[in-house]
Amino acid sequence: MAKRILIVEDEYITALDLKTQLILKGFSDFEIVASGEEAIKSALRERFDLILMDIKLKGDVDGIEAAKTIRKSVNTPIVYLSGNSDLLASARLKETKPVGILRKPITAYKLMEIIKTVFG
Repeated sequence: MAKRILIVEDEYITALDLKTQLILKGFSDFEIVASGEEAIKSALRERFDLILMDIKLKGDVDGIEAAKTIRKSVNTPIVYLSGNSDLLASARLKETKPVGILRKPITAYKLMEIIKTVFG
């Protein structure tokens, strides 16, 4: 069965790069959204096997807040993406129990390491 992946990323080029890396590794079922609000709607409306969540997003809801809201209803594994190492060490982030954290720029190798951890 194909794995469904939600990419939450407000930088179009980064989202496209993630999508391309996933396609090259055989994944084909994903959705891309650019805001925390859209992430919440998508994650609660559809079933995903993994969420790749940027921390800084467009809109009023950042990735950590979106993850908290999503976690109240579904237990989808979340991997955070960020270029800001201060955010990656925050207590707010750790409260959401991410399965992984990727620092930008994200290499295909590191992305696949995390995905292998999640999907086995």
